[in-house]
Amino acid sequence: MAVNITGWIFFVLFFIYWAIRFILGPQGQGIPLILSGQGWVFLIGFLLVIGVGVYRLCCNFLSPLEAMLPITRKIAAGDLEQRIEVERDDELGILAKHLNDMVDRLRNNIREISGERNKIKAILASLTDAVVAVDQVGRVMFVNPAAEEMLKKREDEVVRKYLLEVIRNHEMDSLAKDILDKGETREAELRLFPTSSRVFKVHGAPITTEQGRIVGAVLSIRDITELRRLEQMRTEFVANVSHELRTPLTSIRGFVETLLEGALEDEKISRRFLTIINSEAQRLQQLIEDLLTLSRLEHQKPEKVVKGASLKETLSRVLEVVGPLAQDKGVELKVELPPDLPLLKFPENFLEQVLLNLLDNGIKYTPRGGSVTVAAEREGSKIRVEVRDTGIGIPKESLPRVFERFYRVDKARSRELGGTGLGLSIVKHMVESHGGTVGVHSQVGQGSTFYFILPIAEGEEGGEGVTRR
Repeated sequence: MAVNITGWIFFVLFFIYWAIRFILGPQGQGIPLILSGQGWVFLIGFLLVIGVGVYRLCCNFLSPLEAMLPITRKIAAGDLEQRIEVERDDELGILAKHLNDMVDRLRNNIREISGERNKIKAILASLTDAVVAVDQVGRVMFVNPAAEEMLKKREDEVVRKYLLEVIRNHEMDSLAKDILDKGETREAELRLFPTSSRVFKVHGAPITTEQGRIVGAVLSIRDITELRRLEQMRTEFVANVSHELRTPLTSIRGFVETLLEGALEDEKISRRFLTIINSEAQRLQQLIEDLLTLSRLEHQKPEKVVKGASLKETLSRVLEVVGPLAQDKGVELKVELPPDLPLLKFPENFLEQVLLNLLDNGIKYTPRGGSVTVAAEREGSKIRVEVRDTGIGIPKESLPRVFERFYRVDKARSRELGGTGLGLSIVKHMVESHGGTVGVHSQVGQGSTFYFILPIAEGEEGGEGVTRR
């Protein structure tokens, strides 16, 4: 392989060597020759050859470098698509080739890093948990979209700020500092915001280098408010079920023991005791049936509605059942249904049970001389059904909880009237499982209005003749 630069340097040195030998001559007598005409000619020729050689050498070396400078400047600025085109076989050609290889390798590495970064970013963006990363001094480096939603701030508003400036919670700040100091994972349940009752579970882990140096920490924040509420409801449910089952069983056992101890011989007392035992057994049976109904509603798919339910026809059947109860209590039953009411997109047996529960509830808590009214109206593509009573009403603080299992406004009176505390919960599950909504309005001493809203059955949307109140 020809090496031009080395060749030129060798040629110039060789020429200088022989020029010096010629000028000096044998035994160093060449100096006087310089002063002669022949010497001057030779000296000028020598300088011309040296000048041309140096010029050619500089051009051969500097021209490619000048061509490379703009390209290397673009590469340094980040444009890694540039290539140095030097068609040479000498050292400059080898240098250009090595630079191109380095740029290719750097470009591939950056693409791989960018790809991995985009994957990690996509994964973090898809997480429902809030993720906050801080550096070794506690400044925020990154937040994912879930964290932005939680903090109500964009990423560029919180990056490079200290964690305590972003989340003003000293427990959270202490947790992060503990992770950075000790390099160990930590977990805690915190109320991050003083004005909110929401509970968060924070899991933190250190970010370390290959050498084990701690360079930051990542904090995963999950809202567990609903989970804790459900756990509380489950605990209360188990306690309530145990209590509700124990009460009739204790009563039954007590009366049976009394009968066995001799009261059985007294026909009047034994008949009264057996009547109470029968009543408690019926209440126990009703409680178990309601629990099984709730279990089916929660674990089975909603029943497909093949045929819409007629509110008017279903209500007629329900009134036949609750009519005697209302008559015994002296409560008047009223119906305010508009003509040509469309069918409801709701199973008929469900509608019957919903109306039965609401009417039975209204009759039980309405004093003698009061009334219970069933009314309905159309609201767009839905039907609103109301059951209004003139009963004792419900305190304001109890309204949000009346549809909870076993919740009773007056526990003693509810048990006295035979309620299980599950009727309204069953109503809620039935209606909501078919795209409806339930609610209640009430004032103490002025009665209550329970309502449910259900969609109209398919093909019934054009029904007319529905009057609005």
